Amino acid sequence: MEFLGQDRREGLGRKANSRFVLFLLIVVSVLLLLSSLYSAQASVFKKAREGVIDAASPVLELFSGPIAYFNDVTGSVSDYFNILEQNKALRQENAELRQWMDEALDLREVVAAYRGLQTYEAPPEAQPIDAYVIGEANDAFARSMIVNAGRTRNVESGQAVVDEKGLVGRIVDTGAHASRVLLLTDIQSRVPVYIEGADIEGILVGKTRDDPTISFTESSAPIELIPGQRVLTSGAGGVMPRGLPVGVVEGMVRDDIIVDLYTNYVRTRMVRIINYEFPAINADAADEPADSVDEPSPAEG
Repeated sequence: MEFLGQDRREGLGRKANSRFVLFLLIVVSVLLLLSSLYSAQASVFKKAREGVIDAASPVLELFSGPIAYFNDVTGSVSDYFNILEQNKALRQENAELRQWMDEALDLREVVAAYRGLQTYEAPPEAQPIDAYVIGEANDAFARSMIVNAGRTRNVESGQAVVDEKGLVGRIVDTGAHASRVLLLTDIQSRVPVYIEGADIEGILVGKTRDDPTISFTESSAPIELIPGQRVLTSGAGGVMPRGLPVGVVEGMVRDDIIVDLYTNYVRTRMVRIINYEFPAINADAADEPADSVDEPSPAEG
């Protein structure tokens, strides 16, 4: 009985082992089958992918040119807007630099005006008064400017006004702190002048819209003029000192001499008022030398 039980147990064990081996073989077979199928599918997909690429390559080559052109155009447009932004920034910087340049030029003009005024030597007894041009009073006929100096600084009507180049005009109205200057081009302007190098004196008359001209008052010889001769104040009338530069002879029309003024009213910003007083002539002092002549003594006679 013991032998029969032992045989039965051994038979069951061999049967279990054979089932396990069979299951293992089935699993291995399935794995091999799946592996072969994956490899076949991979090969098929690879071939399909290669076929698609071969078929699409002519199309890609056909569209690659327009696409590249479109990319270039897009890049160019982007660069264009970037350049516009840079140009805008540069224009702003240039505007700021131009403002600084204008201020520097204004300062240079002021310095040059100061230097020009310093080189001007006023006649004896003159007390120059420096002033700024603060406004203009121009209309169809009048030509004048306003300066920031008045009676508080001993400015009086009739005084000559010059800039770094020459005579500007004369004071006609005075206030406490400002005065009006009648320019040489005003139709009411009358200034005694003479032509250097020629025996000619006259009155410089303003023409408003044209250059002023000289009307003759005295000439001891035939008129012989050379363009470029200087025109200076003559001092006649006892208002303006003699020798202030006015301009140069430009030419002659009929009986009038056209004068090209030295000064440029558009650029005139600083002026000097010549507070000049003509010395008074003492009649008694003038007669004194004649009265003090010693008569010869009888011995000398």
